[in-house]
Amino acid sequence: MVQSKKLDSRIHKIIQESVKSGHRGLFAVVGERARDQVVILHHLLSKATIAARPNVLWCYKNDLGFTTHKKKRMKMIKKKIKAGTLDPNKDDTFEMFISATEIRYLYYKESHNILGNTYGMCVLQDFEAVTPNVLARTIETVQGGGLVVMVLNSVSDVKQLYDLQMDCHDRFKTSAYHTVVPRFNKRFLLSLTDCSNCLVLTDNLEVLPFSAKNVNPPTNLRQSQHEELGKLKDTLADTQPVGSVVGLCKTLDQANALVKFVDVISEKALRSTITLTASRGRGKSAALGLAMATSIAFGYSNIFVTSPSPDNLKTLFEFVMKGFDVLGFQEHTDYEIIQSTENNVKSVVRVNVYRDHRQTIQYIKPDEAGKLLQAELLVIDEAGAIPLHLVKQMFGPYLVLLSSTVHGYEGTGRSLSIKLFDELRTQSQKLGGKALSELKLEEPIRYKDGDPVEAWLNKLLCLDASPRIISGCPIPADCSLYFVNKDVLFSYHKASEAFLHRIMTLYVSSHYKNSPNDLQLLSDAPAHQLLVLLGPIDPESASLPEVLCVVQVCFEGQINKAIVMAELEKGHRSAGDLIPWTLCQQFQDPNFGELSGVRVVRIATHPDFQSMGYGKHAINLLSQYYQGKIATSESKDDQTLLVSLNERTPESIDYIGVSYGITPQLLRFWKRQKFQSVYLRQTPNDITGEHTCIMVQSWGQSWLDEYHSDFSCRLLNLLGYEFRKLPPQMVLNLVNSSGVLNTAPAGSESWSGVVSKYDFRRLKSYTDNLTDYHIILDLVPTVTKLYFGGKINLNLSPLQSSILISLGLQYRSVDQTSTLYPELETSQIMGIFKKIMKKTVTHMEEAWKAEISSEMITPTSKVPNGAPLSTLAEELNKAEEEFKAKEKENRERVKDLIGHDDEFAIKMDDGDMGGVALSGNTIISVKRTVKANGDAMLEEEGTGKKKKRKSEGGEKVKKRKAKL
Repeated sequence: MVQSKKLDSRIHKIIQESVKSGHRGLFAVVGERARDQVVILHHLLSKATIAARPNVLWCYKNDLGFTTHKKKRMKMIKKKIKAGTLDPNKDDTFEMFISATEIRYLYYKESHNILGNTYGMCVLQDFEAVTPNVLARTIETVQGGGLVVMVLNSVSDVKQLYDLQMDCHDRFKTSAYHTVVPRFNKRFLLSLTDCSNCLVLTDNLEVLPFSAKNVNPPTNLRQSQHEELGKLKDTLADTQPVGSVVGLCKTLDQANALVKFVDVISEKALRSTITLTASRGRGKSAALGLAMATSIAFGYSNIFVTSPSPDNLKTLFEFVMKGFDVLGFQEHTDYEIIQSTENNVKSVVRVNVYRDHRQTIQYIKPDEAGKLLQAELLVIDEAGAIPLHLVKQMFGPYLVLLSSTVHGYEGTGRSLSIKLFDELRTQSQKLGGKALSELKLEEPIRYKDGDPVEAWLNKLLCLDASPRIISGCPIPADCSLYFVNKDVLFSYHKASEAFLHRIMTLYVSSHYKNSPNDLQLLSDAPAHQLLVLLGPIDPESASLPEVLCVVQVCFEGQINKAIVMAELEKGHRSAGDLIPWTLCQQFQDPNFGELSGVRVVRIATHPDFQSMGYGKHAINLLSQYYQGKIATSESKDDQTLLVSLNERTPESIDYIGVSYGITPQLLRFWKRQKFQSVYLRQTPNDITGEHTCIMVQSWGQSWLDEYHSDFSCRLLNLLGYEFRKLPPQMVLNLVNSSGVLNTAPAGSESWSGVVSKYDFRRLKSYTDNLTDYHIILDLVPTVTKLYFGGKINLNLSPLQSSILISLGLQYRSVDQTSTLYPELETSQIMGIFKKIMKKTVTHMEEAWKAEISSEMITPTSKVPNGAPLSTLAEELNKAEEEFKAKEKENRERVKDLIGHDDEFAIKMDDGDMGGVALSGNTIISVKRTVKANGDAMLEEEGTGKKKKRKSEGGEKVKKRKAKL
């Protein structure tokens, strides 16, 4: 029988003081039998807790090491009895603990499903699989008076954690950088000494020297607020239904937020949005649940609630039911609860109320915004963990209550506060926009204020970073860029910790994609380096100047060509080396992987100094450094925190690239730094809804121009598919540096096979206002592709080009296009479009005229038989000769038809002329013979007098008649 051993008094003291003060305790148990000590710690906690037996959250990687199924456990016990390996003191105790305790077992990879839940004890097994995200998610679910137990059964000595290879380290390795230094683990262990409610124990429950020296007594920091809360409850006691639900509030912040919710709900204007932000454990979900119960009392019929998972709404629906209880609703009589068993966990998904009329509280998934057509109230809980574009889609003409956790585990918490809240503020200021109210909760509810574990976790993961106010700013040209020594930065020195918090403050306040895991990536990844932009340093000053800009870079490339070709043949890609593997796959060029590059992972500028040129100056210095334009020398001191660029020899680099979620602002910034786009991901990011863009800085490389030209052509062909929602101005910025615009040849050979004569007639008819726009609608994509493909030169303005992209490549209608340009009317869009078509027709006509003219005047043109063509003068002379010959021939033919003309000749002699001498200008009169009744009449022209004489021809006629 094993003899009982007296426990260290500090273990009892931490547990008892935690229960008494409402704070949490932290234990780290090292050794192979560390798991068995969980039973003892839970037993001590149960004895100190007045309430029910604490429930347990047990997190692990893959294998628990024991079974949770009762029949399987009994089978294993029988096997041990048969084998003679059963230890009654050990196995019976653990078996009883599992059977009698409410335990939820959870994979680390599913830790996001416990948001909004509360437990009395949390067990973290398999420390090598723990990440900063997991720490923040799981520890914050423990209520005040509870315990966090870390089971370190993979090491026998706590110092072995310094060199413990974590599971995430495999993702940090690249082809050229594969040696990982676990700096985060060392900093984690050193930080435990600063947590007053923490003890590091062996598997025999002996206290190790890493533990805190003493336990701080609890302090009550908010006594005055508790008094104000009591006064508020007394004031609203007679006002129903708000008086009843406010009585359930635990803090003054929560009560004030609930009163605001009820005020807006009672107005029923349905044109308001209320945002509620706080750190974890402040009662956000409880306030929303009580507000939903109150909305039922006010007669709301269609209430919808959403969150990342229905399991996250456990606390929210719990307080909905508590609200119903104080409002006099009875289950089964006034309402019914419908649950689902998704992922083998029962979760409330619907509440049907039928007390006065049909009312419903319905859970919907974040991507089911189409179900909100009849909504009156929408509640979005833990919005920071929902992709931003899905949150935007759920807004509509109804009341919206939104909550999110900040300074916590969510990777998009800052995305919500920076992007979404800014848009809501802008919309609320417009005429007819929805009213916006912003609320914050400061006082914790899940545990009491001043919790040592919360302070330790916030300090370890830099979760409470907030920007400092800086007075004065230096000129960007006077600032210098420094490399940060990561060994010194993560040494847990007091000065290093202060500098690290400054850096993480810039990350949190200026970049929207943040998570605690970023800290471990920065500390342990061998290919990642950190640079800071500082103002002029005073040699006599004891402190460093404020950090103006932070640049995180990653070295990539230097991949063996054979490895690249083998991976491409399999259709696979290795971890790390983001830009090389992506471009090798996109362009099927294995040679690119051999190049060495630097990828800008992040660039964060102080929020007070944004758009002032500091980020641009930092990138320029970085580019000059790697291009060898800055004189450098090797530094002798390796223990300094900051290393100047001229004290460090640069690596051999072929390019600088960047990968980011594309926005118009970021695209303009990187283009100004002479970066060219080479890749745009077709599927948007799951978190932000943005397309990932890769850009590379131009150093005169020929391959970069080829990549960019190919990318531009592919992008234009894909605009009718996944890129249809991109703003046309952004598309124009992506392709206008490809060198394909305004390079059209003079002739029509590049487009004559695409545009027929009938197409041209339709275009001409439309530009002449003879036909409608729809008759040439099928030609708009053709004209657009010809223009952006460099086939025709129209010299369009940026506005005209973007409108042409929207209509011709993204297949938007004119009305849809007009929504992208609020300052333009639909008629103005049509006018701009007609000008584009007129330019197209003019260009085609000029091209045809130029071709005809060239054919007429080109002397070197060749006829099919190879003989030279005659000149225009020769052709005219030849035509004249042919005309004269033909004229003469016609004259001869007329003579043959008429016969001899002697009979019709004018007969006169010299006597008839009267002896008049003729000169060149003499006008004479000619006598003619007029036949009348067989007599001849002589008329002298000019006198009009006639003389009758006997006709000679008349007698001949008479003789012929007599013969007949």
